[in-house]
Amino acid sequence: MKTLFITVLLIVLTTPFYGQTKPTVPYNVNKMLLREKKVKKEEIIIPDVNGYKVLKCDFHIHTVFSDGIVWPTYRVEEAVMDDLDAIALTEHIEWGSHTKYIDIQDKNAPYEIALPSAKKSDLILIRAVEITRSQEPIGHYNALFVKDGNTINDKDPEKAIQNALDQDAFIIFNHPGWAQDSCYLSDFKQKMMDKKMFHGIEIFNDYEFYPRAVSWCVDKDYAMIGNTDIHGVVSEHYETYGDDTPFRHYRPMTLVISKDRTEKGIQEALFAGRTVAYSYNTFAGKEGLLIDFFNACVEVNKKEVINKSSFPFVIKLSNGKEVDIAPMSTTKVKKGTDEMTILNMWCYEDKHPVIKKFV
Repeated sequence: MKTLFITVLLIVLTTPFYGQTKPTVPYNVNKMLLREKKVKKEEIIIPDVNGYKVLKCDFHIHTVFSDGIVWPTYRVEEAVMDDLDAIALTEHIEWGSHTKYIDIQDKNAPYEIALPSAKKSDLILIRAVEITRSQEPIGHYNALFVKDGNTINDKDPEKAIQNALDQDAFIIFNHPGWAQDSCYLSDFKQKMMDKKMFHGIEIFNDYEFYPRAVSWCVDKDYAMIGNTDIHGVVSEHYETYGDDTPFRHYRPMTLVISKDRTEKGIQEALFAGRTVAYSYNTFAGKEGLLIDFFNACVEVNKKEVINKSSFPFVIKLSNGKEVDIAPMSTTKVKKGTDEMTILNMWCYEDKHPVIKKFV
C-alpha cells in the first residue's frame, strides 16, 4: 500500500496543481475536528440532479482474495453502513497475499461470496477485477461489469485489458500519479490512452488527488472516478461513523448520475461520463455537470444560500469574500454579488466552476 503522511491532511488547498501528484487536501480540511467513532449507519443526503438519481459508489475495493484483510461479505456490511448504493470488489487477478491460507484461483469467488449479502442488503454489487503488473510503467486498471473474471488474465497486459473490453467492461485507469509521484505517462499508458482502451480515470484514490488527470478527462472525455482502494477496515481508515462536525467528510466515492438505481443504470451513466469524483469534501467533474450538481444541492435566493445536501461547499464571491456553506444549512449573504466560484470543486487542473448572476 502507498505510504502517506497524515500531516499533509492539515494543509489548506490554496494554489492550483499542475502535473504533480498531491495527496487529497480538501479546502476545508483544517476545519474538521477529531471525531469520536460511533457505530451507526450513515445517511448521505443528495438531491436528484435534473431528474437523475445520484448514486454513491466505490469501484476499487480489496479483500483477502488479493491483498486486503477482510472477507468479501464484510465489505458489503461496510458499504451499507456508509450508505453506498454500489461497490465493486476489484481483486488483483495476477497475485494475492494470502495464498497460503486461501485458494484465489477462482477470480469470481469474491463476487459470488458477497452477492447473497448484497442482495439481502439492497446493495448493488458489480463483478470486477483489477489488472496489474509488478512493473509500474504498465499501471493498474479496474475492469467493471466483467462476465467472467477467470478469462481475463494474460501475460501480455494489453491483451488482458482487451479481454476485459471483449466482455464489454468499463475500464478505469487507476491512481495515475501513484508510485512515481507524478502524472507521467509511460509509453504503455500513453498507448492505452491513444488506443482508447480505458473509459475513466481515478481523480481521487484514497488520500491522493491527481489534478492533471482532471484535465485529461475533460480533454479526452473520460469519466472522473473517486475510490478508496481500501485494503484495511473502512471505519478505522476513514472514521466516518457518527461524525456531527459541520465540515465532516465521507469515504472517497464516485457520485454516479444515473437514470435509476440499478446496475444497468450505473453502467450507462459511466459510459456516458455522468460522474462526479469525491474525496475529503473535494469534487472533480466536468464543469457543466458540477454546476448542475451544485444547483441541485444548493438553493440560492436574494438573501440566503440553502444547502439541502450532506456535503459542504466553499464559495468565493465576486467581492473576494470566501463563504463556507455547511451541510443542511442556511447561510446569509449580502446583495450585489453577480457571480461565485466554487472553490472545493475542480473542473480542470487549475480551474473551479463559476456560477453567474448570483444575488
